[in-house]
Amino acid sequence: MTSYENEILVLDIETTGLSSRNDYILELGIVKLNIDTGEITELFDKVFKDPNLTAKHRNSWIFQNGFMDIEEVRNANPISDYKDEIQQTLNAFKGKITAWNCDFDFSFLEANGFELGQKTTCPMKASTDFFKIESSRGYKWPKAQEAWDILFPTTPKIEAHRGLDDSIMEAKIIFELIQKGIYHL
Repeated sequence: MTSYENEILVLDIETTGLSSRNDYILELGIVKLNIDTGEITELFDKVFKDPNLTAKHRNSWIFQNGFMDIEEVRNANPISDYKDEIQQTLNAFKGKITAWNCDFDFSFLEANGFELGQKTTCPMKASTDFFKIESSRGYKWPKAQEAWDILFPTTPKIEAHRGLDDSIMEAKIIFELIQKGIYHL
């Protein structure tokens, strides 16, 4: 795979929780975004079962809220089975990889031994002042759903909390922010 100047990777993970030390990646979706045209190309979409997953993980938010079925994970292969394929995809775009919440997604991937290269600006954090979503401490970081609803008010979309679907949604948001001059790599 060749990296081109006008393309970036947008990825999204789903996990058993919020801690990259104690929780596991359940799903990864990766798309390539052409920042000139907005064209989105699907590159990777897999569900994983970590060998350390236990019955206690049935209570994970992702399962409790119906976004993922435990059977999908039970019958999946571990992320290690796809390590080379994932890393090759990442290698072609090192320094040009982003996610809606870079700190979250990147910390899990790095904890699993993946190298992402130089960090990019997080689009979620970079767009905080643009979206101006009030909180008790000033403007808060916008959730992807909030960003979508503000940017595309006439195009209803519900965040699926699934790796590939969310990475596509986030790529569309990022493209719009690039077009508006809000987000720069």
